[in-house]
Amino acid sequence: MQMSQEGIDALLKKFEGCKLKAYRCPAGICTIGYGHTSAAGNPTVVDGLTIRQDQAEAILRSDLVKYETAVHNMVEQSLTQHQFDVLVDFAYNAGVGNLKSSTLLKKVNAGQFDAVPAELMKWTKGGGKVLAGLVRRRQAESAWWLSHEMVPMTAAAAAEVADADDQEQRVSPDAVSIPSMATSSQGNAAIITAGLGGLGMAKQVAANAQDASDTANQIMGLLGNTNFLIMLAIVGLGGAIWYFRKQHMEEHGV
Repeated sequence: MQMSQEGIDALLKKFEGCKLKAYRCPAGICTIGYGHTSAAGNPTVVDGLTIRQDQAEAILRSDLVKYETAVHNMVEQSLTQHQFDVLVDFAYNAGVGNLKSSTLLKKVNAGQFDAVPAELMKWTKGGGKVLAGLVRRRQAESAWWLSHEMVPMTAAAAAEVADADDQEQRVSPDAVSIPSMATSSQGNAAIITAGLGGLGMAKQVAANAQDASDTANQIMGLLGNTNFLIMLAIVGLGGAIWYFRKQHMEEHGV
């Protein structure tokens, strides 16, 4: 099995972009073409190197053989074309060594395919920090893994991905997993905080309602107690006598 042209266009080319002059990605690695580095083989990339578009395409096809072969050798489960595309794209971006040692590969080989999107979202760092381009790439891979349809990328989003500042070709695993494939970690934190705040308010309202309910039950219980009613009547009678005597004293100036 080879990475499909559909997968190459929607994942690899979309997020790697193509640069015909060597540049250094945010991780400091000298890169050219569709994310080609010296680690992938010839040509060796050095500052100032330039290539043609047809050379970039040829380098990409040559590089893909290495990653396709690695996925074939490491994966022990049968994969759909889309699943194979995702793992090749991940290996191309993160490196064969990272895929081999990843929990992602362990989940795949254990047949735990539903866990793959969450594992992909752990790989969003380049140069030690979370990068927006990698978050989007992992989200796109997750969507490709789960579905045979890819949500079209807007022109604005494509422009952002193509920007050199947003091309993070090599990644390192996140220390903390990102559970949601469609939002940023900051957005998830805001949602969780708001949810906890609402939960706290709901608990307080429930506690107040329970207190009111308990008080009402106690009052109803007392009203059903004969001794309490007699005591209440005596207190009421005493109060009435005091009130009338006070009124009488005021009327007669006593």
